[in-house]
Amino acid sequence: MPLTEILALFWRRKFLLALVALTAGAFGFLAAKATPGRYVAEGLLLFDAPQAPIPELNQFVPAQAPPNQRIRTEADVLRSRRLAEEVANRTAILPAEEPGLFGQLPRLAMERVRGWVDLARARLGMPVDTAPPAPAPVALDPAQLQVEAMQQHLDIRTTDNSNVVAVRFVSTAPVIAAGVVNTLMERYIASDIAAKRDATGQANVWLTERLNALREEVEAADQRIQAFRRASGLLETSAGTTSTVQLTEEQTRVALARQDLTRAMAALENSTRAGSRGATSEAMASPVLQSMRTREAELVQRAAPLTRQLGANHPDRVAVESELRGLRAEIGAEVARLGGALRGDVEAARTRLQNAQAALETSRTAARGGAEAGVTLAQLTRDAEARRTVYQAFLIRTEQTRLSTAQFPMARVISPAAVPFRPIGPSNGVIAAFSALVALLLAAAVIVLRNSRRRTVTGAGELAMITGVQTVGSLPRLGGGRRHGMPNLVLDKGDSHIAETLRALRLNLRRVNPDGLANTVLITSPSVGDGKTTLAVALARLCAADGMKVLLLETDMRRPKIADTLGHNRWHSSIEAVLAGNIDLDDAVHVDERSGLHCLLSDRSAANPQQLLEAPAFRSLLERARQDYQLVILDSPPIMRVADAVLLSPQCDVVLMAVAWERTPADMVAEAIRRLPEEVRGRAATVLTRVSPGKLDPLSYYAGYARSGGGRALPRLPAPTN
Repeated sequence: MPLTEILALFWRRKFLLALVALTAGAFGFLAAKATPGRYVAEGLLLFDAPQAPIPELNQFVPAQAPPNQRIRTEADVLRSRRLAEEVANRTAILPAEEPGLFGQLPRLAMERVRGWVDLARARLGMPVDTAPPAPAPVALDPAQLQVEAMQQHLDIRTTDNSNVVAVRFVSTAPVIAAGVVNTLMERYIASDIAAKRDATGQANVWLTERLNALREEVEAADQRIQAFRRASGLLETSAGTTSTVQLTEEQTRVALARQDLTRAMAALENSTRAGSRGATSEAMASPVLQSMRTREAELVQRAAPLTRQLGANHPDRVAVESELRGLRAEIGAEVARLGGALRGDVEAARTRLQNAQAALETSRTAARGGAEAGVTLAQLTRDAEARRTVYQAFLIRTEQTRLSTAQFPMARVISPAAVPFRPIGPSNGVIAAFSALVALLLAAAVIVLRNSRRRTVTGAGELAMITGVQTVGSLPRLGGGRRHGMPNLVLDKGDSHIAETLRALRLNLRRVNPDGLANTVLITSPSVGDGKTTLAVALARLCAADGMKVLLLETDMRRPKIADTLGHNRWHSSIEAVLAGNIDLDDAVHVDERSGLHCLLSDRSAANPQQLLEAPAFRSLLERARQDYQLVILDSPPIMRVADAVLLSPQCDVVLMAVAWERTPADMVAEAIRRLPEEVRGRAATVLTRVSPGKLDPLSYYAGYARSGGGRALPRLPAPTN
């Protein structure tokens, strides 16, 4: 549908839309007013690991923030039922309040519906459900209800890349909301500390037991090592085992003896070479020999001048020479004595070396004998060291665990929950406006959907195209009930636009019939509610008021409405009586006092109205009416409901079909025309009824041209077009 048509459709339904919006808004406002306000309290927990006040504890307490998985895990712990039970035991969760306006509405509605069903079954003769009443529901534990309510209204929110967890609780009591949040955070921290304390205590017990066992194992290993050492002779000193120390000492002694031998042999060799040259070696540099050498040098120095001065045979020269020979003999004897001493030193050094080598060999033999015992001892030592390492690790862990008894909670409260002073959610006015808006949109959608799925007639030109017959006019929709309806308006205001339009319609009816006859007019409609009876009564009254002799026949014997439309509750006879021959037409006619209209009404006494309409008596009645009246109008049932109008149409000069504007489906109108006999369609016409005043077609509606009180001029009358 184009936007202009949609807007026009909404404008035509503006009062309905306004009523729906106002009703929904009022209901939403009342519902919001009756519903208790909901308050939300929020507290913040920071999950971190603060540095321990003791520096030695820093290596045991992680300084980095926990990962996101840990945060989500702790959020699940905050939602746990066990924690909720602890909070419920310490503070109230559900406020003590009376149910609101709609608190018991579902139960009351179900009871009322059940009562209506039982009443309907009783009136229809059906057995009433006599099943035993359902057993009373088991009384629930109030504590469990508190826990369930807390878990339903508790909201734990986490954020990626953040260590802060928001704890929110919604309640109709603001004090309870804040109390639940604060109690939950306190109990969580307390339970965390208690759990760590319990775990630490259990760890301390287990570590102490294990530490004692390891200490005993280490002591036993040390005892095995000492016993093996004693058994194998592998005594341990600060420098090592005794065999190792002895072997080292013997090796040192051999090295020293070899050095002494080498030194003595070198001294002997040097003295030998020096003696052959007549020199004194460093080994023979004794004080006696040195003194003799000095004396020898002095004698040689004194002998040389004497030889030059006195000659070789001089007594002084001979005495000096004799003393020199004696001195040299003493030197030779001293040198021989010193050389013997050096050879004795060499032999002594060689003897010591041999003794040291023998002792070294003995030590080596003893060391090789203790090698196997050393391997076993090494194995025992490694086993003892391994046990000692495990013992040391457990000892350190025990000390760490003991130090960690001063627990540091993983979370701390950075923002306690404050008592909220403003309820969450929109205000009552916003809820009312939103309800009105939603209802308005839904109503608009229903109107558009209904209009799009069900195409209706929206104009006189469209009606002519759908039916293929003439459209002789358009009549507006009038309000004010029966008193101000069209049948009374044409009499009260004979110069009104309604009266002028009906007069033009009466003239146009003569052009519908090719023969120009319009004495008998059959007024019908496709369906109920198109306004055919109102049109028939208004047209008949207007023609009668204008001086014509008019008879209005009520051929709708199933649902007669003419008497109600005229406001007449009593009449002395009916059309059924005339057709049955019980009374004459002149005696059965009811005269309308206001207009002089003659009416032949129905009292719904016919068992088969269609049989009466097909009877010769009705043809005779209609023929007589043609002779006695200038205009005969027949109000017949809707074509799409019964076939009465189809049976009557061949007997009438003109068939006028009333079609309600934007109410009657177009396909129904076309089908109603198609059901008319083919020879009747040429003298059939349509009139559009109940048109919105703003949508009247000026070419098919007369606005009036007369003067009324005060000489006020009325709008110009458009020229009729066909």
